[in-house]
This record gives sequence, structure tokens and C-alpha cells, in this order.
Amino acid sequence: MTIPLILGISYALLAALLLSLNLTSPWRREIKTAAIVLVSLFYLGAYHGSQNLRGWATPDTPPNPFKLHYAVVEEPDKSIGTNGAIYLMAQKIDARGVPRGQPRLYRLPFSPELAEEIDEAMAQKEGGKPLEANLSYKAANAEDADYIEKRDGQDSRPESLGEEERLQLNFRELPTVSLPPKN
Repeated sequence: MTIPLILGISYALLAALLLSLNLTSPWRREIKTAAIVLVSLFYLGAYHGSQNLRGWATPDTPPNPFKLHYAVVEEPDKSIGTNGAIYLMAQKIDARGVPRGQPRLYRLPFSPELAEEIDEAMAQKEGGKPLEANLSYKAANAEDADYIEKRDGQDSRPESLGEEERLQLNFRELPTVSLPPKN
């Protein structure tokens, strides 16, 4: 059984216990109502908090800048109806270039330009270079929009129909951090 399922069952049992106590207890109605609302809010909060336990990629924007650990490009497949995605394993970098926190999996919408940038970065990464990435948004001009429309067709996915801005990742080699001497 998964953790969210176990949490759901345990909170359902807690709610059933609370209901049975409320039916037979001599407490005031306000206390009973407050207990029901509190348990319900606690259940919703625990469910929302357990979403990170699933291990799925977050659709949030990665931190800027971040250290690239790995990336996977999932191209669109019209036969099964998937739009494609780009998955990044990224870790936040502070101002001194030191990674902070735990690496996290991010999901970005697929675009051929972004996929090419990722492929080039992964080739450098496989060569042994640690990479830092910076997010930026490039304004799409009319020529880019026409090229994308011709390449993907009139009824292609919305993110390729000439948006005003498109996500761009700029990669550079991560400088080595000087560490204090070991004692």
C-alpha cells in the first residue's frame, strides 16, 4: 500500500470515530462542529502535503539558477496522444555556486528548441562537466512563429503556436567551489 492510501484510510477511520463520538457525547454543538471542521481541514492539509511523497515531477518552474543532474526528453507521440515533456533533475544553487537543498524532478512542456538545448547539455554532462542552468524567456518574433507553425502544423499544441515568450535554458560549466581544508 502506498503512503497516501494509508493516510486516506487512517483519516477515514478517524472521521468515523469522531462521528460516533459526536453522536453519543453530551458536548455542546459548537465544540462538535469545530472538531469536525478541524479534522476535515487536517485531512485536506495532510493530503496536500503528501503529494510530494509520490515522487512525481512537479510542474513548477525550476529554481534559477540550478545545477543540472540529469534530464530526459519525452517527445510527443501523436499515435497515443501525448504532448511530450522534458524532465529535469535539478538542485538550487546559491550565489556562491554551492548546491542547496535536495534535488527535485521538474516537468517542462516539450518544445523542439528546448529539447535540442537539453540534448547538448546532456552530451556535455556525460563528458564529465557539472552544469549550471539559467532560465530565461525569449520573445518569439513573427519569423519564429511562422517557422513553428509550418513545422508543427496549424493544429499543433498550444505552446508552439507562436507564444509571445518561450522558455530558454542557458547552460554553462559549473565552477568548482573551493572548500576549506580538512582537519
